Amino acid sequence: MMRFACESVVRTFLTSYRQLLIRQLADRGWTQQRIAESLNLTQAAVSNYLKKQVEIQDEDLRIIEPLVQQSVAEIEKDTTKLDVIMGAVCRTCKQERGPGGRFCMIHGGEIVALQEGHCAICSMYLDKNLLQMDSERRMIFDELLEAYNRIRNNKSYVALIPEVQSNLVMGLSAPEKNEIDDYAGFPGRIIKFDETEAKISGYPSFGASKHIARIVSLIRAKIPAIRSATCIVYNQKIKDALVEAGLSCVSLDNEKDIDALSHAIQDDETSKLDAVVFEGTIGLEPLTYIVGTSASDVIDKLENLIKLI
Repeated sequence: MMRFACESVVRTFLTSYRQLLIRQLADRGWTQQRIAESLNLTQAAVSNYLKKQVEIQDEDLRIIEPLVQQSVAEIEKDTTKLDVIMGAVCRTCKQERGPGGRFCMIHGGEIVALQEGHCAICSMYLDKNLLQMDSERRMIFDELLEAYNRIRNNKSYVALIPEVQSNLVMGLSAPEKNEIDDYAGFPGRIIKFDETEAKISGYPSFGASKHIARIVSLIRAKIPAIRSATCIVYNQKIKDALVEAGLSCVSLDNEKDIDALSHAIQDDETSKLDAVVFEGTIGLEPLTYIVGTSASDVIDKLENLIKLI
């Protein structure tokens, strides 16, 4: 059956959100008529919502509950500000329909064909910036999503996400296009969720990860083929795995010392580089930046490292 993502959202999210919102208002002493008038519903609809037993999965409740609390607070302040409440709900929907989001996962679970490859339906039509991308930027967008999907539920990778979190960036193919905004990454960061999943807050966009892009940009000035990178922890196991994998590596103390990185790459006098290690100092976490010619190349190296740890 061809069931659209919007149908999944209505069934699993909007209905539960509205039911919990109505119940919260009723628990605060609001009459059914007052609730109906405030939410532009009929009194009969409010009554039906209150009669139904609340059955919400924990994963959905994690999304819905804080949103309901926010909505209740807004309604109690001003019942005419429904646009603020609806805007928050729509932003949540857009976020969770993104790659790796709760609604994306639910929809993929309902449509077998969508499990077999990358589905970009929501990302294609929910993001105006994506519609305006040229073919190369769209290719980078798709490759970053595909690379993320490879590691999203890899618990071994999740365990390697550092305390400062991570990201994955990829730049345009032309070496002269080496400014920060020529690199796409995930807004915010790739974060560790419940020790089992790597979560993102939105679709890839250019200029989204300035820190990692800055490091790649500096490396690319010396080695033009390098245009992608991600960040993981650094420890003795990672150190041993880098050696065992035969990866070319540059080691420094402080990731804030960009000049030292530039000199280290220049002094290395090699066109091959797979990783940059910052061993850390007081107040700075030890980190490993896996670099490569593309996002898929970076994830290939990362997966090989994981096998050796």
